[in-house]
Amino acid sequence: MKVKIDIFSGFLGAGKTLLMKKLLEEGVYTEKIAIIENEFGEVSIDGGILRETNIEVREINSGCICCQVTGDFKDALLQVISDYSPTRLLIEPSGVAKLSDIKNIFSEKDLIDITEVDNVITVIDPLKIDVYLNNFKKFYKDQVISADKIVFSRCQFINESELLEAKLKISRLNRKALLITKPWDTLKGSEVIKNFTPNNSFFNLKTNPIKSKATLLKDSTAENTSNTFSSIPIYVKNRFSKDELIKKFEFLSSSSNFGNVLRAKGIVNLLDGNKHQFDFVPNEFNIRKLNYSPEDVIIIIGTDLKENALKSFFN
Repeated sequence: MKVKIDIFSGFLGAGKTLLMKKLLEEGVYTEKIAIIENEFGEVSIDGGILRETNIEVREINSGCICCQVTGDFKDALLQVISDYSPTRLLIEPSGVAKLSDIKNIFSEKDLIDITEVDNVITVIDPLKIDVYLNNFKKFYKDQVISADKIVFSRCQFINESELLEAKLKISRLNRKALLITKPWDTLKGSEVIKNFTPNNSFFNLKTNPIKSKATLLKDSTAENTSNTFSSIPIYVKNRFSKDELIKKFEFLSSSSNFGNVLRAKGIVNLLDGNKHQFDFVPNEFNIRKLNYSPEDVIIIIGTDLKENALKSFFN
């Protein structure tokens, strides 16, 4: 029997890991599950989050699946299948991976006989569609076009007109994918992992676009071949209050002294003595208490990052 493959794609900070965790905690999958997690950069945060579901997680942190670590990914895939004999593998590529490249890996001869791609899901933040299309079109457009299911995150933060506008923008790129736009607090995992139904597609969607309210990245330009992403780990010894940490990231996103910060995540020790895991994308900061004590580290992901300035800022 072939191993079923579910791929969870999405740009930096879209909510891929949280969606996977939601599906696992709701018991959507009844098979024996394993996860391959590919984070951009040398330090993993999301793998620890997924391990809270007591699922076997294999991490690849040396780069992006679709770039220099394709061989590592295939080796990890074959090793996980050999060691754990899962009936389904969940794969979360880096947020800057081209989804089409990842799908193509499974058409190679040594994998096509033992695996079968079942769900190809792209998670999208509806308020950042314009920003990412304008600045990172190659990666972002590919993730949209290559999906068979598209799940909007953060729908609780937008109104009906903004939601309709976001649907229209995505429909112009992919009219065949199943689109899911329920707020996640009411969305059932079974609604994501279910068969495609044409009634939920875009084919009957006809209306006029509404002017975008998307926030633009500071000092950003259209994507070109020299536009590269970087990930900087910052090991911190300082303790912060929650408010202090929020203010730091508010300043970080408004200042031009640090480069274009697209995403940040990490583990910090707050003044209350407890470890907390946080996630940041421009205009949004979330933090939660942890029940385990990993090393304190802040991961900054973006373009043209100023490493020395960032390290000084947090230390």
